[in-house]
Amino acid sequence: MAEVRRRLIHHGALAALFALALFGASATGERAAQVPPDECTPGTTCGDMPSSAREYAAMCALELGVAPTVDCGAGVLLPITVDGVEVFEDPGLHECDKASLQIGDCMPGSSLQRYAGRNADGTPRDDVVWVSFCRHDGRDDVVGFDMPDSVQLIGYNYDTGATCFFESGDNRPWTHVDENNRLLGVLPGPDDPAFDQAYTVPGVQCVRCHQADPFNHNPWINSARLPEDPRQPVLPVLRGPDPPYYVVGAQDWDMRTIHIEGNGCLGCHRIGMETLAEYTGDHWDPNEHMPPHAPGSFAADYQELVECWENGPENTPGCDWVIPPAGDCDGGVVSADYPHAAARFNRGTGDEGPRSGAGWRRPGC
Repeated sequence: MAEVRRRLIHHGALAALFALALFGASATGERAAQVPPDECTPGTTCGDMPSSAREYAAMCALELGVAPTVDCGAGVLLPITVDGVEVFEDPGLHECDKASLQIGDCMPGSSLQRYAGRNADGTPRDDVVWVSFCRHDGRDDVVGFDMPDSVQLIGYNYDTGATCFFESGDNRPWTHVDENNRLLGVLPGPDDPAFDQAYTVPGVQCVRCHQADPFNHNPWINSARLPEDPRQPVLPVLRGPDPPYYVVGAQDWDMRTIHIEGNGCLGCHRIGMETLAEYTGDHWDPNEHMPPHAPGSFAADYQELVECWENGPENTPGCDWVIPPAGDCDGGVVSADYPHAAARFNRGTGDEGPRSGAGWRRPGC
């Protein structure tokens, strides 16, 4: 536990800052008012997640409309700078001004693109946003092999919280890197059979790292700004302390985060402690950055969260597991018997198998 405390308090992570959104006023619905949070299942009309990306795109279309066709060259570049000067060669891990908070990646050439939602007939979906991420990977030296570039998609419905994650498949037939190290290429769209090669359905629970909401923010990813409004990052910032959130086809994923009523860190957003530990492990200290108007002023509140995470909400008075509102489900505090508790995160594991509130693993994605 000392190692957990050291990493969470003395290092730092942007999960507490950007990638999250909190438990607060929940959306209500007739079904939600009658069913406890951990018994209400959103999106049941969609069924379970299929095996192919095209089948999943058809399922997601019921909630999000048509998935976009990605052109990496049309995306907004994540500029990589060293001492304020843009560079086009990899300066090395942690050697740029705004390194990735996963491993300190500084590889140039990645881009983001935001897409407005639309239906198959071309009509707009103002309730939906899609984001593509064309990532030129720079982690080869860390993992010890040639890490492939990736192209991923996330779709989100602002009203219901319905979310779809498309992982990168084998995109090599369609992508290449130019002389400035930028990843380029046009990927197949969801009507193309090759969509099943370019993308895959999630093989793991994406919410292990995308805990608080679908979009993980940090200075590296936020360096890509909307051309039409540079005040905004390309990656959407969800408004309100408790935006709706669930993953289409993944009714059994663990959607819990911890909550302490009145905790200052949770006043604007949920906090996914797994994501937080990923970032704190990459040398980002929340107390040096949060809250933005008075960094460090919530240090005691942050310590409260750390202690709950270490000991478990079941053993911490005033700290609860909560799930977000989703579809017709209210969200809120869930019981110790939450049926979708994951074996690999949000809980400890031991010889007896998964259990809650004891034997906490060191968090990380």
